[in-house]
Amino acid sequence: MTKEQPAWYESQTVKDMMALMGGKALRGVMSNYFSSRIYKGKVGLLQVSNYLKAMFEKEDRRALIICDSFTQKYAKKVTEYLDLIEMEYKIWPGAEPEVPIPTIAVGAQVCEEFKPQVIIALGGGSVMDTAKMVMIKYEEPTKNIFNILPYFGSIGLRRKFRFFIAIPTTSGTGSEVSSAAVLTDMDRNPPKKLEVMSDEFPADITILDTDFVKDMPPKLTAGTGLDALSHAMGSYVSNWGSPYIDSVNITAMKEIVKFLPRAYKYGAKDIEARDHMHMAALMAGIGFGNTIPGIDHALGHSAGKIFRFHHGIAVGLFLPYSVEFQAKVTDRWQDLCPIFNISVENKPRKELLKEFIEKLKEFIHSIDLPTSFRELRKPDITKQDYMSKLDLLVSYAEDDAVSLTSYRPINTELFKKIFEYAWEGKAIDF
Repeated sequence: MTKEQPAWYESQTVKDMMALMGGKALRGVMSNYFSSRIYKGKVGLLQVSNYLKAMFEKEDRRALIICDSFTQKYAKKVTEYLDLIEMEYKIWPGAEPEVPIPTIAVGAQVCEEFKPQVIIALGGGSVMDTAKMVMIKYEEPTKNIFNILPYFGSIGLRRKFRFFIAIPTTSGTGSEVSSAAVLTDMDRNPPKKLEVMSDEFPADITILDTDFVKDMPPKLTAGTGLDALSHAMGSYVSNWGSPYIDSVNITAMKEIVKFLPRAYKYGAKDIEARDHMHMAALMAGIGFGNTIPGIDHALGHSAGKIFRFHHGIAVGLFLPYSVEFQAKVTDRWQDLCPIFNISVENKPRKELLKEFIEKLKEFIHSIDLPTSFRELRKPDITKQDYMSKLDLLVSYAEDDAVSLTSYRPINTELFKKIFEYAWEGKAIDF
């Protein structure tokens, strides 16, 4: 086992500096906005293939398709269009859930041997995050991925390859347009999620096509959709917004509240709902990718990894607690009341917040997902097991990059209380 390496944001010096400034102080340097060129609909693949044909001479047309063992089945739909433009391709189905660090070097070696001009990520968030990390390892083999600074740490990607193309097969992570990648350090015990952030990560081109998501099973539909809602809502109440990003986040939330229950219930029979959810997830990705996610992500990263359950379900479980926690220092959550058909007229603030959180929890329950650990199934966690891991849960959440930028300052004691309240589903009253 190799020696555990700390990420830059786990440094006590960094934590102390952020505690002095407050997370909101960094908003002044967050004045750039990143996304993709987005091709949406049934002709997206054709349009992009024609673009690639025009951009490369025949001898330079080489594409590496990164996928996993499941999304490999979609590769033929992509390669049909690559064949039309006589582009050589290689399929690497080596991506794994939650991006174990050892897989990155394997993917970089595939790149070194094949020398692609185009990297295509075909899959969900883990596949796209794998592609992002493979790009770093391929371009800069000696780069320490734990010390890439998100604001000033330029990597210099796209010198060995020209284009990064993302084709999401889930409607949730928004990784195709975000500046973040989440991976798993297998040398921690238990393994720990880490974040790497760079403004070079958003795909150059994103293709949204419902053919890739229409057959998602109900639980995956619910989990990834709730992930998207957490992105949009958590970042909106973080107070890092701007008129542009606020409008994107609010629209994403409206779409998710309206169409996620339909997509969950009817699946491929409701292509309209699938189409709206696919775009909503991308918009939420732009929303949190150009602000910051809520502390639901720090809490969810910790609990999801320690107890081994789906990322979207984990962050969604903590979303109500994250909103309530920030509500002590901001009223931005009130802007979201109309999304849940809540009238804000002539209501005391405390009563209005309670109604909002109740409606949010009702929505999560409507897609059969939990809002407390006592409700969680598969895995079934006993209270004794949960409480025995409380210190570890707190440690992993406190060391998460998201914790540094919380609008309301947070510390060990507050994290512990949130985890304790989340067992029963108790409203945040501190």
